[in-house]
Amino acid sequence: MIKHVARRLRLVLRQPEDPEVSTPAAPPAAELELVAYGEDVRLSGSIRMETSRLTDLLNGFDEYLLEDVLASSISDGGVARASEVLIPRSELLLVHATGPRGDVRLRTRTIERGMNLKVGPYLVTGNVHTVAGMDPILDFRRRRSMVPLTDASIEYLSGDGPVVAHVDFVVVNRAAVEWVQVLESGAALSRLSGSFEVRRRRA
Repeated sequence: MIKHVARRLRLVLRQPEDPEVSTPAAPPAAELELVAYGEDVRLSGSIRMETSRLTDLLNGFDEYLLEDVLASSISDGGVARASEVLIPRSELLLVHATGPRGDVRLRTRTIERGMNLKVGPYLVTGNVHTVAGMDPILDFRRRRSMVPLTDASIEYLSGDGPVVAHVDFVVVNRAAVEWVQVLESGAALSRLSGSFEVRRRRA
């Protein structure tokens, strides 16, 4: 139980300190606005960054507590608000955030490979950053649980019809990925009759 709690990311509103108790001042953790996707829900809220990169934070904990949350149903469009929502990683399919992607000093030189991924009801297209000469699918399978993609799009069917969201950066839960496909140059995506397919772009 202690180990489980230690790996839980507890993000709660801080209470005012007792004015009679002198304690060293701790620098406040930066807050990040993000959007998290489950099987049939989209959660918008904020999370405190205990690490310098969102991917490191997502890989470092088993549960994530969002604050000031707006929950939207994918299927019927219903909405609800909550002060906090605790999300187990096993129920988290995708995450994207606003703001900078992280400390540029921690990035390494890589090459971009376009990929399509089916993650639950979502089709994700984006660039996976791999080492030169490495097979991108093999590299993807060897990654930690939460894998980042850049210059991405998220496509899904809502109760009101098709939705496509374009984001600079998305993190996918590798355990929830149903299939992965390398996107060859000149390929385009299409959704026909509620199913996904890849088609060639004509010159």
